Amino acid sequence: MISLRARLWTFLIKRWRDKVGDIKNAKDIRQGDGNDIEIYTNNSWKKQKEITFTDLSIGNIDILRLDNKNTKNNKTLLYLHGGGYVACGPETHGPLITKLSLYSQANVFFPIYRLAPEHPYPAAIEDALLSYRYLLDQGIKSEEIFVAGDSAGGGLSMALLQKIKEENLPKPACAILISPWTDLTLSGNSLHERAERDPLLQPGPSMNVIVDAYCAGEDPKNPLISSIFGDLQGMPPIQIQVGSEEIIYDDSLRLFNRLKEYQNHSIEFLEWEGLFHVFQAFCSGWLAIPEAKKSIKKMAQFSDKFI
Repeated sequence: MISLRARLWTFLIKRWRDKVGDIKNAKDIRQGDGNDIEIYTNNSWKKQKEITFTDLSIGNIDILRLDNKNTKNNKTLLYLHGGGYVACGPETHGPLITKLSLYSQANVFFPIYRLAPEHPYPAAIEDALLSYRYLLDQGIKSEEIFVAGDSAGGGLSMALLQKIKEENLPKPACAILISPWTDLTLSGNSLHERAERDPLLQPGPSMNVIVDAYCAGEDPKNPLISSIFGDLQGMPPIQIQVGSEEIIYDDSLRLFNRLKEYQNHSIEFLEWEGLFHVFQAFCSGWLAIPEAKKSIKKMAQFSDKFI
């Protein structure tokens, strides 16, 4: 049975979704009404004695860097945020990456990659690859880096791993995927089978708008857009976490099954019964979901196995 706070957030999120209705323009997602769900409207997550927050830029990309004073051996997380490739950033993901930094005792490199529709594919993967190269150029060894991302950022993380292999770059120590969106063809059975159970995402016009904004005419079967269709041999150890109520549940399960074809010992699949899409973001404040903190601790423990 899920916690009372998780049930409360499930109710509030569904209420918010029903009020907002279908998204007609990808940019509308950035204008989400936060009056009903005041998730993280201040910067309280930045008030951490152990962490220094720094804004910097590489090329045309803004970066948020978290330096954890307890970090050993340059352990560094490259985090790629979700938001359907059209929205979100530090204001939505700050609490999550802060908790990840604290629990894993890692520095965090958070690229604010370019978003669609102004910057459709391949902008996001170009920015992700540039960020990874930057870390290597700064003298951080690949075995000191782990990659993580949620939702679209989880799919982008898988695309990055494929791109790293294609470019013959040294691969990171491991990767963590939170409810990854790996199939923009929207072919998973769970898309409709779990539509009544998912409080946040719904199949139909809104998802189609997001897919069209990011793909911009490119075939969504492109493995760098839908990583489920890519060459998954030679991937680093990967942990996948997903909530049981998600319409894109099959994106995680199918990816796990494909990865298991090549690696039996270093692929983990964690399903959170009764939880919704990227519930881990609700990890801070007096209404924090207990399962969110447990989930993030499991991510940290996974990274500790390899770094």
